[in-house]
Amino acid sequence: MRTINLSWDVTHLTPFISKVDLCGSLFLPDKFGDNVPASLTLVVCLHGGSCSRSYFHPPYLDPSYSFAEFMTDRGYLVLALDNLGMGESSRPEPESKLTLNVIAEANHLATQQCVQALMSNQWGTLAESTSLTVAGLGHSMGGMLVTYQQAHYKSFDRLIVAGWSNLPLELAGAKVEAMKAALPPSGYIPTDRSQMRALFHLPDVAEAVITADNQHSSLTPVTLATAALTPNVVVASAANIFCPVLLAYGEVDVSPAPEKEPEFFSNACDKTLLCVAGNAHLHNFANARSDIWEGIAEWTKTGQLPLSLSSKINSRSSDKV
Repeated sequence: MRTINLSWDVTHLTPFISKVDLCGSLFLPDKFGDNVPASLTLVVCLHGGSCSRSYFHPPYLDPSYSFAEFMTDRGYLVLALDNLGMGESSRPEPESKLTLNVIAEANHLATQQCVQALMSNQWGTLAESTSLTVAGLGHSMGGMLVTYQQAHYKSFDRLIVAGWSNLPLELAGAKVEAMKAALPPSGYIPTDRSQMRALFHLPDVAEAVITADNQHSSLTPVTLATAALTPNVVVASAANIFCPVLLAYGEVDVSPAPEKEPEFFSNACDKTLLCVAGNAHLHNFANARSDIWEGIAEWTKTGQLPLSLSSKINSRSSDKV
């Protein structure tokens, strides 16, 4: 896999005076540009709270934990972004001005410019007839962000919302209103991951994996944490999405009723629900992570779930909804 680290100056899209950079990594299959197929798919990935783009390619863990490696091995291109205020992207002040729209517009710009660079052969020679499909994938809080972005900017041809709920969040016993009330008025804050342990991981996940990931956690902007804990925050956005949508959940996740989630995407031309056993909320660190990845890969390519997952899909999941 080839990795290209990128950054975009998005200051002009923000209300901030100081320079604001959005950072990301583009992952390409080995020998990209040689014998390129007639059709390519770029998957743009947005991470959740307390995470960074390393959620999709954690260099501090075995390569088998890399969603980017998994997808590029299958011919996909992957662009993982650090949402503004998180990871290596800028943390502008005052943080209170870092709205959903500011973040969505910055991520849309990065998506557009990456697509333009790919199609202009910046990182490999493509045939003139090569077509590029763009899929958006948001996990957890990133699911909120990718929903908002698609509704307002139509960045993607397909949308994958993983581990996000438009129903009131279920956080493994944690009280959502109390968590929201405890947030400071502004700033960048750490997440108490010990409080989230039962939600994030099933008991079979190795302690070394959990410790390593916790050590690489990111600060989260209070504006995003507040939005994520606010009921109905992107319900209107979900209803304004028209492309095909995949909703993906682990057996332990934030939705109290995954089977009801497709109803919020009332205008999507196609809706698919995937609930996979053996995964908790942090799907990419589960021992059964490849099951949910297989579902995402096959659906992104064909619009269908693989038959190989039929025995591993939770009973509350159905294919087409």
